Amino acid sequence: MVIQLLLSASTAVSLAFFIRSYATIRKFKPSGVPVVGQNLPTVSVCIAARNETHALAQSLERILKNDYPKLEILVLDDSSTDDTSLIIKSFASAGVRFVAGDSLPPGWLGKNHAYQTLINEASGDLILFLDVDTFIQRDTTARLVDMMSSPQVSMVSVLPRRTDIEHTSALLGTLRYHWELLLGTRKNPPAASALWIVEKAALLKDGVGLNNYGMAVRPERHLARQLHRQGAYRYFVSSKELGVTFEKRLRSQWETAVRLYYPITGRNIVQSLLFMFVLGLFIAPFVVILLLNWDKTASQWALTLIALNLVSFWIVSRRLNAKPILIFKLIFWPLMIIQEIVLLLRSIYMHVTGSVTWKGRRVSAQPISHERLEINE
Repeated sequence: MVIQLLLSASTAVSLAFFIRSYATIRKFKPSGVPVVGQNLPTVSVCIAARNETHALAQSLERILKNDYPKLEILVLDDSSTDDTSLIIKSFASAGVRFVAGDSLPPGWLGKNHAYQTLINEASGDLILFLDVDTFIQRDTTARLVDMMSSPQVSMVSVLPRRTDIEHTSALLGTLRYHWELLLGTRKNPPAASALWIVEKAALLKDGVGLNNYGMAVRPERHLARQLHRQGAYRYFVSSKELGVTFEKRLRSQWETAVRLYYPITGRNIVQSLLFMFVLGLFIAPFVVILLLNWDKTASQWALTLIALNLVSFWIVSRRLNAKPILIFKLIFWPLMIIQEIVLLLRSIYMHVTGSVTWKGRRVSAQPISHERLEINE
């Protein structure tokens, strides 16, 4: 009886996963071609870097290959203790502008304050925020501008793909992007922190900028929610043509997951534990087969669920990963889910105890009233 209830619950979750995966991946498919013409908006590429010697040079080299004609590049050194500032300054002759970070004032997380500083320094009509370990190709900026203009919106964010099959961090990486994609709703759309482009005028309406989001772990999510209510926000999963990829180190992926999983699941212990239970239902069929291989009916039921889950995972992951990475993750699907459960459990504990850190700085809970930015409401 217990096994039947477990498999029934797992069936419901698997079917929901399949339906959600199919609907979501079609909804956020990018389209369009690079824009051309003389009356293009100026774009300021803004990067906040703190101890990023491992990826910064490669990121800047790819940005400098962009063919967008009206581009400025600003990189802020956020109190790095390594050679980050030297790397930034070494690209000065290529047009990269070095911005020195200020001391961190009360009520701000480091990255948010760095972004606010970059907003104040940027001169572009559009501001393209880019993580150091997120890479773009030659015509990516032009494609993003096209996405902003047809139809006209104030903000676009893009979920990057993973294509560097030679790195262990690609094979063993977390499933964070999957959950951010699938957990988005009509009222709370997903938003990617890796790359987002927004009209400067929308950001600075009433002189606000990110001032209301000083301690928000995901300021772009709150901004996207506000603009989405006006029909002024769009979200995409990157394609090969759009060319947004990332190469985040494994340890950094774990740290990001711990920082974000509790907020992603609603910053509520009950909801987070419920999501952990749902994750457990994904590996329940494997447990049934291992423990009840003598029960033909239960084993066949479990095998059907495993096949359904793998098909669903394939639907989503084929857009997020190169094929060798995807195949590896399919083979080790149960271990990937176990890793997610452990990371979610740690995220809950770290947030509840107030011990979450971001780039070596402690993250404290932000009052709900400060996680709002009203634009034309």
